[in-house]
Amino acid sequence: MTVDKPSNVNHWLWSAAILTVLVLGLTDAVDRGARAQLRDSFGDAMTTFVIVRGINAAISVFQGTEVALEPGGVGVVLTPGQIFDPVNDLIERFSWIVLAAGTSLGAQIILLNIGTSLLTKTALVLACITLLGSLWTPLLKGTLWRRILIKASMLVVVLRFLVPLVVLANQALYNVALRPTFESSFEVLEQVGRDVEELQQQEDNSVSVETDDGLLNSISRLYERTTQGMNISARYRAYEARVAEAAEQIINLIAVFLFQTVVFPLLFIWLGLRFARSLISSNFWIPPAVVSYRPPPSEQSPH
Repeated sequence: MTVDKPSNVNHWLWSAAILTVLVLGLTDAVDRGARAQLRDSFGDAMTTFVIVRGINAAISVFQGTEVALEPGGVGVVLTPGQIFDPVNDLIERFSWIVLAAGTSLGAQIILLNIGTSLLTKTALVLACITLLGSLWTPLLKGTLWRRILIKASMLVVVLRFLVPLVVLANQALYNVALRPTFESSFEVLEQVGRDVEELQQQEDNSVSVETDDGLLNSISRLYERTTQGMNISARYRAYEARVAEAAEQIINLIAVFLFQTVVFPLLFIWLGLRFARSLISSNFWIPPAVVSYRPPPSEQSPH
């Protein structure tokens, strides 16, 4: 004779796991850490965007600057700011990449907010009730609907925690592999921003006020403007060399933002979906309601 003996240990272990998932989902414990990480990264992206756009705007002004000279009475117009053109093109494109990265981070914050909404929490509660019911009740036992309900409930649980877990894994890898590169490159970019601002202030202060103070002052101003015009190209080239030093750091920052907001998230989402697929399609997560127990021959009744 075969006697069915309940597997209470498995029941309680699975019940504890389901209740833990429910508590984490309702208290937003995982989401708060992920949201804090995302906000820090979003702030870094927006700060970088502001600095880059400031550099781009200032260089654009320099590129349009014209210097009029009259050596020997012959008029010559120079545009020394055009030496910034290659670097400014790179900076302008980088600003759009930073904006796209900030948009990606903002979208992840929105997804986290959706995961903590009342509708999502209600779906999680129903999913956990369904899983607990499948453990402790024989409702729909042996039917296709029972398996469908269990798999649907597991899918709800996976989707509920997929985004925050992907964010935490992504940020952990970013902090280890990418943050040192970001910080060093960001310092260089900040210094370039200060250099460009200093150059702009020098150009603003170099503008002399035209007054009618006599022939001597007019000759002095003419000499000053001519001297400035002769030296401004050299000064612009010096700053162009300093700005060009940031090109390598900009390339590094482009790689950092692409990995942080595109490559790593897609990789972890792919891994998470693969894990979820194997979890839902297999049967190991459905604990047996009963196990067969056959008494030893000594305990069996003689026929």
